[in-house]
Amino acid sequence: MGIRITRCAWGGLPGAAVILTSACSDPFATIDGRVNELLAEGTSNVGGGATLPYTDPWPANRVEDRGELDIERPATWNPSAEEMTWTSLVSTEAGSVIDRLNAVDATDEEALLTLDEALQWAVGHAFDYTYAEEEFVLACLNLLVQRHLWTPQIANDITAEHQHYESSTAFAKSSSAIVNDLSVTQKLPWGGQVAANYLATFSHLVHGEGSSTPDATQDNAIGQFTLSASIPFLRNAGPIARESIIQSERNLIYASRAFEGFRRQFFVDVVQAYLALQVQKQELDNALDTISLLERMAERQRALYDAGRARLYDAAESENQALQQRSQVAGMQEAYRLAVDRFKILINYPVQLPVLIERASFSIAPPSIDLENAVQIALGQRLDLQSRRDQLIDGRRQVRNALNQLLPDLDLAGSLRLGSADEYYYSFTIPSVEDLETEISLTLGLPLNRTNERIAVRQAQVELERSRRQYSEFRDEIAVNVRNAVRTIDASLLSYDIQRRNVEIAQLNIESIDADPDTYTVIDQTQAIRSLQQARNGRARAFRTVQQSILNYLLDTGQLRVSPEGGIIEIPGMNIERTASLSFEQDEA
Repeated sequence: MGIRITRCAWGGLPGAAVILTSACSDPFATIDGRVNELLAEGTSNVGGGATLPYTDPWPANRVEDRGELDIERPATWNPSAEEMTWTSLVSTEAGSVIDRLNAVDATDEEALLTLDEALQWAVGHAFDYTYAEEEFVLACLNLLVQRHLWTPQIANDITAEHQHYESSTAFAKSSSAIVNDLSVTQKLPWGGQVAANYLATFSHLVHGEGSSTPDATQDNAIGQFTLSASIPFLRNAGPIARESIIQSERNLIYASRAFEGFRRQFFVDVVQAYLALQVQKQELDNALDTISLLERMAERQRALYDAGRARLYDAAESENQALQQRSQVAGMQEAYRLAVDRFKILINYPVQLPVLIERASFSIAPPSIDLENAVQIALGQRLDLQSRRDQLIDGRRQVRNALNQLLPDLDLAGSLRLGSADEYYYSFTIPSVEDLETEISLTLGLPLNRTNERIAVRQAQVELERSRRQYSEFRDEIAVNVRNAVRTIDASLLSYDIQRRNVEIAQLNIESIDADPDTYTVIDQTQAIRSLQQARNGRARAFRTVQQSILNYLLDTGQLRVSPEGGIIEIPGMNIERTASLSFEQDEA
């Protein structure tokens, strides 16, 4: 930013000092750089490996006017029924419907989207993540505004005036003037402000007929410098004067904590959504395995019927069971595709691109937890609880500031003026020490009417008491949630163990049928096959529940740490492995 001072001639008058500001760089680049510095500052204050938002470069949202900005009545496109077309489906056979559903499945391995890739994509593209970053940025911008207000405020106004008089008795026929008003103000940290003002007037006067010298001209250059200050001693004096910047500085810390808390919650949300897709995919695979088992049963029953060892009903029923399972799979496939599309929206992935969800999943080994210790960790590490605790201090400060407004006004004000009158066309107008004026005053304003201020005190006190109760309630909720998270891990592990045993029992039942199928009816075989499918589905859901309960425990206790790429950062002692199936052990063939 360069400042250039030049001289100019106007109407034969002496040259005036004009300050021209020429921008050597984009002014918004400076703002963006200061925002990035505040983002880093707020993130570093949070500590604990908090991640800096991705902020380079900030978009330049320039308004493009293509003629539609000022249209009062935008057009509506709502065609009538006659203008639309409808194509009816030719075939509704089950086979063609299934083939059509399968035709849109993603089979290209290049479309594989792993959990790590999904998290990394979400950090850079998800709408919710971008909104959270922008909230952080807005807090930085608000702080920049307040910091700027506490720097010297420079203003310069240049006014050009011209007046013409038609009266024959007027003293002046016409008058012209240029007035330059340059001022600088600075707030004082304990209340009040100081100001410096320079007022320069260049005038050109043409005398009228009412003057003793008609048609004569008169040029004047007058300059005046004023230094003034106002300082409160009671009301609005002290730390209350810096309330706006104090609160903005604290809001930056709150915003940085909120952003880091969002990143952790967002990680859990994405992981849970991805696990849900993996469970749906596993259930779909289990349903396809069930089809294979039912078709094998149908073939066996048909062979037994052809050999005269089974009824036709049993053969037909087994074939019907296989067809019903195919119909269910078609519905499951469509539900799975819808879930994938919703996951794409969650992470803002291009909806038109195919996606393959990875079958393998991560597996966090359950932690050994002491219940009371977990609660203590949560009460000490939860960022949102720390913000609530600090906001209680904000409430106490608001009460103090409200009480300050009940005090009388006692303000000291003073000014010093230097003036000049130049009629000899000096090139620059300089105030003269001979024209010195000083003024000082002490004003006492009695608090005769402070009804609104007393009401404000009561409002601040009520808000503070409400905040204290809300903090106490929030703290108790955290303790309850942590205890529930610990118990949920134990309950989910018990449920998983039961589902694992159910899979083993169902597999043993299938092996028994395969060893001696003639002793089992079609109903028995069908129930055994479906029991195996349900047991596998239950085990996959139980595994997902275990992982979710562990993640929720980490989140509720404030122990979850997320890397800049969006993945989890392992705590020393944490064991994270990969599993080919949604279980803690490899699935048997």
